[in-house]
Amino acid sequence: MTNFRKMLLSTAAIGLTSVAVSSAYAGEVEKKFAWSGQVNRAIVAVDDGQETTTMHTDPSNIGQSRARMVASAKSDSMTIGAYVELAMSAGAGGTSTAVGGSSFKMRHSAVNISNSMGKVVMGNTAHAGESFTGVRMDGVGDAIGHSGGSASSMKFFNTTTKTATATGVTAAAAHGGAMSAGRTNGISYYTPNFNGFKVQVSHEMHKSGAINVQYGGDFGGMKVKAGAGFANQGDDETERREQYGVGVKLKSGLSVGVSYRTRELESLANTANNGNPEQLFALVGMDLPNVSDLGKTAVAFAFRDSQDQALSGDDFKGYGLLFQQSLSDYGTSIYGGFENLTYDTTLNNFDDIQAISLGMKVKF
Repeated sequence: MTNFRKMLLSTAAIGLTSVAVSSAYAGEVEKKFAWSGQVNRAIVAVDDGQETTTMHTDPSNIGQSRARMVASAKSDSMTIGAYVELAMSAGAGGTSTAVGGSSFKMRHSAVNISNSMGKVVMGNTAHAGESFTGVRMDGVGDAIGHSGGSASSMKFFNTTTKTATATGVTAAAAHGGAMSAGRTNGISYYTPNFNGFKVQVSHEMHKSGAINVQYGGDFGGMKVKAGAGFANQGDDETERREQYGVGVKLKSGLSVGVSYRTRELESLANTANNGNPEQLFALVGMDLPNVSDLGKTAVAFAFRDSQDQALSGDDFKGYGLLFQQSLSDYGTSIYGGFENLTYDTTLNNFDDIQAISLGMKVKF
């Protein structure tokens, strides 16, 4: 399978390059450059079972502040582009139970070339193991994500000892972090869209290969999405990663989306013989018409179930009632809601974490 992926990537790259070279002067080349980005801020009031704290945060688990540069040179026969995106987080303010701190990092740095045969992307970016994380059909993507919600940085207090040490388990660690393989260096080939189907195949660092297949269709106003992704990571912790998703959205605005992920742990590193971690993330959403002339209004109920993330027997569950109001002409969304998070292991029980959040994301 790995050799097949390498052969497919090589063939695609050679084909795209040969067409590009032969037609480079076929017409006028239009060059563009643009800055864009977003600033995301939220206020989160959290009760961790021992005390209540209020955080002012740049919520990295649901889209922290970013700045990006996009350049392209386009002719009738092909497009060559470059993409750089930086992530900036001002951290969270709260008690010692909250993980804070500012950060600045590279999210994407890649070049690409595309024509009628598809697209090749090379660099540090979202390859096949990252670019498909699951299926979302709801309208509350700014309020909660596959990687977590507004209280992901909070630590669980042990119900018996009433403590959360410096190495205590955060909500993000309990639910297993992101559902994807993460951004990394590599090369990807994207096929053209074939009747709603599209495929991405990648070779990444550490001799890792990945592939995902996605489908999108509209059946008389009922929108359907589905996808599956596979990644042989080849790192010190994970041997293989699989993720699946399916979603439906009706004309009425009612939507359902379900995503599932599992990881096969690296056998040499798994000396404790832990079970393979699993995650289920589901949302039932509803678009509310005629609420505001400023933009779309959406609400959703979210459910997350994670098992065996740190040790066999770990059990994390999250429930949330979220909303999002778009201000379309301003490139802005107002979002928030309520979340309840639970976590237990075979050895210890922990207090629930409850959070109420209100945030604003401004895109430019």
